[in-house]
Amino acid sequence: MFEGLAAMIEATEVPVDGAAIAEARRLLDRLDAKIVEAESTYASIGQFQVEGFNSMATFERHACRVSLPESRRLARRAGRLSAWPELAEAWRAGALTGSQVEQACAIVPNHHVERFAETMAATVELLAPLTAHQTGVVLRRAVQAADAFAEREAAEAGVEPVEKEPDRELSAVRSLDDELFVRGHLDKDSAAVVEKALVAATRDDVEGERRTPMERRADALVAVCQGYLDTLENPDGNRRTERLTLTADVIVMYRAWLRAAGVRTAADLDRFLADRPHLGELDRALFLEAFDGTGLTATTLDGFTVTDTMVAAVAEGGAMELLLTAGSRLLSLGRSVRTFTAAQRRAILARDGGCRSCGAPPDTCDIHHVIPWEDGGLTDIDNGVAKCRRCHRQHHRLEWVDRLDPDGTYRVIRPDGTEITTRPAGLDHQLPLLPVATTSEPARIPRVRAGAAGGQDRDRVSDIDRDLIEVGNEVVRLRLRLGDADPTTIEAKERLVALMDRYDRAA
Repeated sequence: MFEGLAAMIEATEVPVDGAAIAEARRLLDRLDAKIVEAESTYASIGQFQVEGFNSMATFERHACRVSLPESRRLARRAGRLSAWPELAEAWRAGALTGSQVEQACAIVPNHHVERFAETMAATVELLAPLTAHQTGVVLRRAVQAADAFAEREAAEAGVEPVEKEPDRELSAVRSLDDELFVRGHLDKDSAAVVEKALVAATRDDVEGERRTPMERRADALVAVCQGYLDTLENPDGNRRTERLTLTADVIVMYRAWLRAAGVRTAADLDRFLADRPHLGELDRALFLEAFDGTGLTATTLDGFTVTDTMVAAVAEGGAMELLLTAGSRLLSLGRSVRTFTAAQRRAILARDGGCRSCGAPPDTCDIHHVIPWEDGGLTDIDNGVAKCRRCHRQHHRLEWVDRLDPDGTYRVIRPDGTEITTRPAGLDHQLPLLPVATTSEPARIPRVRAGAAGGQDRDRVSDIDRDLIEVGNEVVRLRLRLGDADPTTIEAKERLVALMDRYDRAA
């Protein structure tokens, strides 16, 4: 069988054509799925031990001749797919791509494998229409929800949750010739700070200088350390103004407040709200949504996730910035200025996530006027998109025509009539929420007193009560993200009014 496959591969010529290359990649992905299916079974029955290898990673490294990091990745994937047969079947059938499977195997930690196994069939169905990037977003969101559920389950069981220290370490060792060797890894919050500092401290090459990217990064690290030492010696001296910017939906902010206040269970939330009778309906709805809600995550402008702990810390102020979003928040300057302000730039980068043409990181991007300034275009967020310097120049040189829709969809029409459409990376709240198994108690719906048979009062929650709260929370979210004048918000308000009329008649 493999001799025939080898002969077919040797006889196959891939044309230098985009469609042909894409199809060849698709077929390669299908073959990889079949190989991994065999690897998963091989690992699950312990066949590697029978053949003299002490682990699956050892087999991959020696029998398949891959590197040490690659052998660990392959072994991890084989183990995950053994526990998640629905994911393996979806890949083999072509419903999911290998990139999506890799995302799932890499993002879900070991301690949540069984939890995700309970809902994997529904998860596969939701992942099928998504891109690899979107798959990563919803999986990280689900893992964050799983972490919260695990913490709540421990609290409800009366078990003190184990606080996991951030996974970080750094070694800095001098060699015999006095060079300093630095090696280590950082958790996601630390990585966000260090990466931003390195980008801010990176300088362009001067005339006659040609440095590699690694050399530039090393020089940036020295500049960061030098700047810190200079600050200690001269607190009033000049300092760089670049900031680490986090983007977070308003629900994330409320969730961070709950965590900071020690709210872990539904009973904790009851006490939290009872101790704050001054809270209005909007705040109460947002706290309920944050406790049982969407699982949205805060990210840096580059799209890397950070924890609620860092969100709470940044919200207290300092050299970092928290950019709260509620769908799309507009900063408009009209025709008063020619260039976009720093605040507008950060808001646009938070929405776009990088160059809308090639995906280059935010720090390399200009802000492009969709309707040119010369033609009366406004310097407003809804008329600006992020483009790296190369794509920006190419756009004007080739005289492409573009359009930015209100929801952030960006369309570029080339002179030959072809159209390229992209959705903004920042609209993560529109992606589906993956189901996460939990035994924790949900947030309690406020109870109402109602008359019962026999003339005695009893506590009950009617279907109308539940619908009122559900639609009321929906109206809150729509007002925040779309505004009061949006047709969707108006329709939800009308449904809420109708439910309130039904409640009054029932009472």
